[in-house]
Amino acid sequence: MKKTILAFALLALCASCNRYLDIKPYGKTIPQSAEEFSALLHSRLNDIDYGEEVIVGDGPEIGYLECYADNLATNLTKYPAGNYIPLYIGQNLSAKQTLYTNLYEVIRDCNITIGYLEERNTRLGMNVLGTAYALRGVCYYNLLRNFCQPYNAENPTPGVPLVTEFDMEAKPVRSTYAQTVKRIEEDLNKAIEYDIQDEMYRFNNDVAKGYLARLYFWTQQYDLAAQYAAELLEKYPLLDAEPYKEMISTQIAKTGNMIFKAQTIAGSSESTSLSNIKSYLKNRPCTRQFYDLFAEKERDVRFALSMDAKRLPAKNLFACMRSAEMQLILAESYYHTNQTEKALEALNALRRKRIADVTDYTLQTLPPVNSEDLIRQDAKGNALTPLLYAILCERRKELFCEGDRWYELKRNGCPEFWVAKQGLKYTTFSWMYTFPIYAPDLQLVEGLEQNPGYDHME
Repeated sequence: MKKTILAFALLALCASCNRYLDIKPYGKTIPQSAEEFSALLHSRLNDIDYGEEVIVGDGPEIGYLECYADNLATNLTKYPAGNYIPLYIGQNLSAKQTLYTNLYEVIRDCNITIGYLEERNTRLGMNVLGTAYALRGVCYYNLLRNFCQPYNAENPTPGVPLVTEFDMEAKPVRSTYAQTVKRIEEDLNKAIEYDIQDEMYRFNNDVAKGYLARLYFWTQQYDLAAQYAAELLEKYPLLDAEPYKEMISTQIAKTGNMIFKAQTIAGSSESTSLSNIKSYLKNRPCTRQFYDLFAEKERDVRFALSMDAKRLPAKNLFACMRSAEMQLILAESYYHTNQTEKALEALNALRRKRIADVTDYTLQTLPPVNSEDLIRQDAKGNALTPLLYAILCERRKELFCEGDRWYELKRNGCPEFWVAKQGLKYTTFSWMYTFPIYAPDLQLVEGLEQNPGYDHME
């Protein structure tokens, strides 16, 4: 009887992690074979390919993240085209509730697959199960970064509601931060255990290990972050300048040493959406501070790729994972584990690949910390040193237009800042880095806790 009820629910739209089981009995049936479960997940994978999804982000979402952060300046006069992009995060906070519900929709599909796929030992079955675990782990990772406060070992904050079974009666409250992290870790390791081998499923062992590196880095488990980053760098070494330039200049195809990339197919509507957001970003010139990070100017291959002569953003928008990010995780992880020489060498190794005729930094020649930078403390709350500041600056240049800076601000102190337009001041407060839990769930689930700053949201 329960399986029959679940069959009716399979394709029901989910409104939240608690209402994703709402059903109407229209004669739909639950998948039986691995092929049918594969089709369920392929609708999600197809969205990733076309750049129209929520799991790993897409071009427009990456563009929005750049608008929330501090690499792009505002125009003090009105540009109609520029009004299509957010001036600051405050304009999009309410809409972030949709991201919350959409991620739980994907988790629902993964739970159906994990709970009801019987063909678990065939190669196809293992590919499908591995993909379901990987997708669920990635969704919970995104929920952690967006809807939980930054990691704080001394003062843990709540995690997110954990839904791991297709249960019509489940109304979970928020888990602990540690429980959310454990869920992500277990799901990604389970995906690795199933050893996805068909490239059509996208989330192979390398991608899962990359997300583990990201998770451990975000939660300050730096030894483990360095371990996984180093392993991936063995397989995906840093590119020299010309191959790097070719990779960054290619908007759609997965090229170079990218470990993972969304939007690898140019559908007409998705291409239009991507072109529009890139056009709108031309109304937000790069800040002078960001421009000044490129001390070597044209000798740095990233300089001309990042902005034009008018300081307007020129780089393609990527939702991806690539080895340079792993190199930066490695450098900072070495720093936080007091392996100073290794951290410095990892930093210099990246700079040699990006800057022609560069002179390696030494501990004595590192540039001083810029007191005007928004980031004034590290992830542990300590004052920045010249070495860590240099690592953060390289990360800021390297991952520009890849949606990284917003999360770097969140990870390193949630600094408050403001922008101005047409005589008005728009402030990004520290609590805005953590997005609101879906408001209707607060009414449905007794004891479900909203994030600070949204106590009166309806």
